[in-house]
Amino acid sequence: MSTSVPSPSGATTVPLLYKPEEVAVQLRISRTKVYALLRSGAIRSIKIDGCRRISATALVEYVAQLEGRAA
Repeated sequence: MSTSVPSPSGATTVPLLYKPEEVAVQLRISRTKVYALLRSGAIRSIKIDGCRRISATALVEYVAQLEGRAA
């Protein structure tokens, strides 16, 4: 993931969790497709007080799974 966020100390950090909209940008697919992948279980996610979030690990696992299928 190339998205970084400046911390209060000035250092940049990589987010642990992404919004579905951010995942769509990262994967270069539509937001609707991200939600379909979440519903099907293809991409794992968590819910925090009604907000759906996807971990960086879940994204890496999803892409690795796609790469495995293509091989």
